[in-house]
Amino acid sequence: EAPVCSASPTLGQLIAAAKNLTLVLHQSPEVLFPTAGPAPAAHVALSVMRVRFQYPEQVVPAINNLSLTVAVGEQIAILGHTGSGKSTLLQLLTRAWDPQAGEITINGVLLHKWSERALREMTAVVPQRVHIFSATLRANLRLAAQDADANANDEQLCAVMQQLGLDTLLMGDGLNTWLGEGGRALSGGEQRRIGIARALLHSAPLLLLDETNEGLDLFTAQQIRHLLTTRGKERTVIIVTHHLLGLEHFDRIYIIDRGTVIEQGS
Repeated sequence: EAPVCSASPTLGQLIAAAKNLTLVLHQSPEVLFPTAGPAPAAHVALSVMRVRFQYPEQVVPAINNLSLTVAVGEQIAILGHTGSGKSTLLQLLTRAWDPQAGEITINGVLLHKWSERALREMTAVVPQRVHIFSATLRANLRLAAQDADANANDEQLCAVMQQLGLDTLLMGDGLNTWLGEGGRALSGGEQRRIGIARALLHSAPLLLLDETNEGLDLFTAQQIRHLLTTRGKERTVIIVTHHLLGLEHFDRIYIIDRGTVIEQGS
């Protein structure tokens, strides 16, 4: 009787959560992917031409006549204040949404022509909010690896963690450390660095990072910037930020405001 009594106060919450989950599962997807398309590319060049995107029920477009190009292996920074459209642009590049006007291409192929599998294989993303699953540290890191044997053996996982200054997470149970609910608590900076570790373990030619310096001290931010420069070689890298730290190391900087490019250069 005791377990039943203790469960009854949360029964209403569980029913409400189940209803919400059912609604999500029955929603029509915002974008549709083709079942077939070009094979995943080993190198990526991007082109965004006169793109316009407006969120539903919003009057002002989040992206407005925006154009930019990124060559193969080029590392660019997109600079702008909060609400300028930086994160929205990354969402368009990953097809969370489709623009209402303009074109986005990868290697000259329209973005909507790529299959979902090919696009995900070619792209590694570090969002602002990195989700940590209730699982071991090893399992959380190996999520990103396409080939667990080649890209995510324990030695490589530990090496990436050490490079990101996460040595303390390897103490005790090491890669068997349990994270998430009932596990080791992580700071915001640690969560973000685990997200970066996932991206580095995913051998994708396109790397998209959203505000990677948030929650990090100056030394750690510089350390990660150096790591991205060295391990990001031959990758096409796009970082969106509102921080000026380390911008001199990028090949090109785009400044956007109100969803459009207002200045670009080195």
